[in-house]
Amino acid sequence: MTREGPRITGTRRIPPDPAIARAVGRHHSFETAVADLIDNSIDAGATHLLVRFIQSRGAIVGLRVIDNGRGMSASDLDGAMTFARQRDYEHGELGHFGVGLKAASLSQAEELRVYSQKLGATPAGASIEARDPTSVSTLDVDDVAHEIDQARSGFALGTGTIVEWSRTRTFLTSADAGDRARWIEERMTSLLAHLGLVFHRLLSTDRILISCDIFDRDSGSAGIPRRARPIDPFGYNAAMAAEPAELRFEIGGVSRVAKAHVWPAAQSGGPNFRLGGRPGTLFQGFFFYRGDRLVQAGGWNTLTVARPELEYARVSIDLDEELLEHVALNPEKAGLELNDNLRAAIRNSRTADGEVDFARYLQIAEGDRAASRQYTKRAVELMRPDRGFGPEMIAAVRDSVELSSAGELSIRWRVMDSESPFDVDVERRTIWLNEQYRALLAPNSDLDPDDAPFVKTLLLIAFSRYFDGSYLGTREKAEISAWDQILTAALREELAQQARRMSEE
Repeated sequence: MTREGPRITGTRRIPPDPAIARAVGRHHSFETAVADLIDNSIDAGATHLLVRFIQSRGAIVGLRVIDNGRGMSASDLDGAMTFARQRDYEHGELGHFGVGLKAASLSQAEELRVYSQKLGATPAGASIEARDPTSVSTLDVDDVAHEIDQARSGFALGTGTIVEWSRTRTFLTSADAGDRARWIEERMTSLLAHLGLVFHRLLSTDRILISCDIFDRDSGSAGIPRRARPIDPFGYNAAMAAEPAELRFEIGGVSRVAKAHVWPAAQSGGPNFRLGGRPGTLFQGFFFYRGDRLVQAGGWNTLTVARPELEYARVSIDLDEELLEHVALNPEKAGLELNDNLRAAIRNSRTADGEVDFARYLQIAEGDRAASRQYTKRAVELMRPDRGFGPEMIAAVRDSVELSSAGELSIRWRVMDSESPFDVDVERRTIWLNEQYRALLAPNSDLDPDDAPFVKTLLLIAFSRYFDGSYLGTREKAEISAWDQILTAALREELAQQARRMSEE
């Protein structure tokens, strides 16, 4: 008799090295880390969730995620806090790797604390420190009960869990009050947008309610909570668009559907297209869902390449347990890889009547986008836009109006030593914009030289006539001075309104 291999004389479980545990989750952003905690709350049956920024002496020093789910007993919590243990997930649950709670939390903070109350069980609490993530400390039962009792979440906590990040690494440390106000506004706005997108299906059916607030530890009071609203990446007015093509594909002997949408151009300015306020071109491609939770927002997964012509193309696919065998989901649940079988199946997908396949769908999306950018030339003359304008804006101006023979006009940013929002430089054929207003006029520019296209195009329309000659006359100088005065006043008011909004949050 031939043995197939050496005999096994014993088996033992070896815990992970702390260095490996510390490396898990390092690709989390603040937003994906919080979303991972909310996955656990939803799996625990929570219907109300509160993300709470903890403030002390004007600074944000920690964060809590509070839910009204089933809670955990001491033994449940031991499993949740152990890196080496992965429980069996039930069908439809959002957990996947068994490391989300630890990896997400320790990617942002030096210490993770969990307080939990399960029906009929003694309150349970545990903590982990990033310096030794495989060592779990048990928290005093009375202290845990006190933390749960004093949570002041705005909803009943007969059962539920509080996940707390202490000694956060990724929060602002500046002592400047203005910096702190801007930081917390940006973080809360970004987080609410991310959660509104990732959980939009659950939020839109009121299966869960997610809100954020700021709790001042010194006064023991919380600010007014802000709710996460659903942001549906397919939330256009269906009456103004063609029906999505149902591209059918077969894998594992089972037929499935990829819903291939072409976003209507007339609705491309809204928040459901510009997710998080970012350009829609970033979100073309596949939107994969698992248990009604979005795990990939755009991207073509090597089936084609992203390009501006496909910005209206979005495809939704729901991943069931069988399809999950053909994908690799990253621990942050912010993207995935398809294996060869699934890529081939989607590439060969087609509608039931066979008239539209995946390649034809891409052509349709390109055609709709091209049609939305067809312009009728008018008997109006403008300077030819140059530096400061992107190629699409240059083409739009060229196709819409006659171009002046006086040459090209650039609109660029530079630092100025005055409050004036702009400077007309006829000699250099340039309008200079004051750099100090860039964050206000182009908040998402990331120093893109072609940013603020709307503002720049308005200036091109209003100021082209001042560049017909080689110098400015008395009348032109007086007009420009008046426009400068009015626009300076407008910017002062804009800044004042921004400050009022921030102070009210």
